[in-house]
Amino acid sequence: MPAQRGFTLLELLVVIAIAGLMSALAVASLDSAKAPLHQALERLAAVSRAQADLALHGGQVRGLRWNGQRPEFVRLVEGDQWQVEPVALGEWPAGLRPDWPAGSTPRVMFTPSGLARPVRLEWRWAEGRQRWHWRHVAGLQVVNVP
Repeated sequence: MPAQRGFTLLELLVVIAIAGLMSALAVASLDSAKAPLHQALERLAAVSRAQADLALHGGQVRGLRWNGQRPEFVRLVEGDQWQVEPVALGEWPAGLRPDWPAGSTPRVMFTPSGLARPVRLEWRWAEGRQRWHWRHVAGLQVVNVP
């Protein structure tokens, strides 16, 4: 009788491990395109919270507006004049845009007593959206929308 040939348990485990590694790399490469967008929004959310704290504790009116290419933070200086505040947001992804138009007045205003009013924002890019809801007391709520 001829000897039966087959795969050893070790050979099968090596093949399964390689297949698992290739699958993990494929999933990671699909997610890597979204990473810069999510990182930019996380930085913006963190700086927005910091600006709200500065307004609250510093007795200033501050705001977030869209200048047509990127978000920027402003501070109310004289009357109704807004001064741009230098904030390090890093490189802003080209396809990431808000649902409101560019303008000289801020869309979100942080005051010494909290928010001027509750605001809903939406950030959009080719493959998805993220909704921001600023509330007077609860702060910023972020929801990813597919």
